[in-house]
Amino acid sequence: MIKTRLVTGSADMMREGEALLAWEAELAPGWKTYWRSPGEAGLPVRLHEGDDEIEILYPTPERFELFGLQTYGYSHKVLLPFYMAAPAGDDDLKVRADFMVCKEICVPFEADYELPSESLAGETSLHDIRLELWMKRVPAREGDAGAGLEVVGAKVMGVPGHQRVIVDVVAEGSLSGADLLAEAGPKFHFGAPEMSLMGDGTSARFVLMAMTGKNPEDLRGQKVRLTFLDGDGHAIDRTIALEP
Repeated sequence: MIKTRLVTGSADMMREGEALLAWEAELAPGWKTYWRSPGEAGLPVRLHEGDDEIEILYPTPERFELFGLQTYGYSHKVLLPFYMAAPAGDDDLKVRADFMVCKEICVPFEADYELPSESLAGETSLHDIRLELWMKRVPAREGDAGAGLEVVGAKVMGVPGHQRVIVDVVAEGSLSGADLLAEAGPKFHFGAPEMSLMGDGTSARFVLMAMTGKNPEDLRGQKVRLTFLDGDGHAIDRTIALEP
């Protein structure tokens, strides 16, 4: 179903004294693993060092339909980058991964990895080029991703159980292939948005239906995390409070 390992970058890829690593997964044809917000099914990839969860820099995911449900994740091969400080002394680096893969069935896994501390941030690494490529797929948390991407506003309409989130965005180039992913905690799920281009095609409006299960929850005043992709390889990550 899946082969996994940890890979490490060179000293040139360090950030504030922390080494760049990645959890690499190679999936058999048809199998998928999951983004930080998997959608209506699946479990996200999580990494831990001891009891501490490691912050993964999740690249933009793919959309999948699994058993008729909207899900988000990765197929074929993926690198999930993260930064870590070298262990104290001569201790080896120990990381635990929890993840799930799905095809006709879903299978959860737990894997343990161990790397000698001297393997972190060496002078050279065969993985630097691939790490750099996957880092470019991580949505920008600041700035406009070099393409003028901006979330102009987000609001919610409707009564709990029948609410829609409306998001207005702009960019420097055409948004004909744009997409928007929304997250608002475990009580809410969002399907694929409806998009309307406006003006010369560099602005757009997304409408997402909120699904809350049997007990309707109110999105008004909630914070929503938006991943806005322009369809040309650029993406930004923004968290916005929803206005009524």
